[in-house]
Amino acid sequence: MAQEKIYPYAVARIRVLEKNLLSKQTLNQMADEKEVENCLRTLTEYGYESVPEGNAREFEKVLSAELSNTYAIIRELVPEEKFINIFLYKNDYQNLKVLLKEEVSGIDGSKYIVQGGTQPVEKLKKAILERNYIDLPETMGNAISEALELYSKTQSGQLIDIALDKGAFRQMTEAAKASKNQFAIGYIARVCDLTNLKSFLRMRHMNKDFATFMTVFVEGGNISSDVFFGAYGTDNPVEHFKATEYSQIFEDGYEKGFTEFEKLCDDFLMNYIKSAKYMALTLEPLIAYLYAKEAEIKTVRIILTSKLNHISSEIIKERVRETYV
Repeated sequence: MAQEKIYPYAVARIRVLEKNLLSKQTLNQMADEKEVENCLRTLTEYGYESVPEGNAREFEKVLSAELSNTYAIIRELVPEEKFINIFLYKNDYQNLKVLLKEEVSGIDGSKYIVQGGTQPVEKLKKAILERNYIDLPETMGNAISEALELYSKTQSGQLIDIALDKGAFRQMTEAAKASKNQFAIGYIARVCDLTNLKSFLRMRHMNKDFATFMTVFVEGGNISSDVFFGAYGTDNPVEHFKATEYSQIFEDGYEKGFTEFEKLCDDFLMNYIKSAKYMALTLEPLIAYLYAKEAEIKTVRIILTSKLNHISSEIIKERVRETYV
C-alpha cells in the first residue's frame, strides 16, 4: 500500500456515514430508557435493522447484521486494500476456538460461531479435520498446530484459547505492518499493549506469578516484557508504567477494578482513533470508522444486556464508552 494513495470518494462516503454514528449523549439516553424496546427503536432510527416485536432478547442478530454491513461497505469502497483483515482476524480465531473445543469435547458449539472472518467456517472445519493447513495463512496454521499440541500434552481447553489468542495478535500485527500504514500499525501496537496491561492487572489481582502472566503475554506492543517483569516485582507497579503513554489510565484504573480499567483502555484507544478526524483523503478515516462502529456496537451490547438484566441506569452510564462523534 503506497502511503501517498488517496481515496476521495471512499473518504467522502465515510464522512456521510459518520453522521449516523451514535453519540455519547444518545447512548446515555438509551441507558436512561425504562424499556429495552425503546432502546431498540432508537437503533432503528440510526439505521439498524429492527427487532421483531416481543423478541428483544434477539438483539444480537441485529448487532451482527450491522457489523457485517459495515465490513461490506469498507470492502466495497476499497476492495484492493487488506487493512480490514486487521479487524476480521479476531472472528476467524473465535471460530477456531469453537471448532477445536468442539472436536476435543464432542459438544456442539455452533451457536458460538461468528460471521465476518477472512476464512469461511467450512474451510476452517476441513483444515482441522484433515490436519492440513496449506490453504490457510501460515500464521493461522501454526497457531492451530500449537493449540492442538498444547492440548494433547495438558488436556487444557484454556491453553487452546491462549495459543489461538497469541496467533490472532501475531496475525493482526503482521497485517498492520504489511499495510505500511502508520496509523494501522500504531493502532495494533496499542491494542497489544492494552491487552497486556489488562492481563497484568487480572493476573496481579489473582495472585498469579510472572511466569503465568507470560503465558498470555502477546507480542506486537511497545511495552516490552522486561517492563512487566519489573512491575511484577514491586508493590507499586504504577511507577513502572510512568514512562509509557498509558501512565494516566494505569494510575487512574489500577485500584478501581477490572471493569473500570477496561473502560479506560477502550476510551484511550478511541482517543487515538479520533485523530483520523483531521486526516483527509487517505485510508485513516476508513480504519477509524470501522473501529468506531465496532466500539459503538460493543457499547450498545453492554447497554442492552444490562437493561435485560435490570441493572440501574446510573451503573449502565458508568460503563458507556467514549464515542467517535
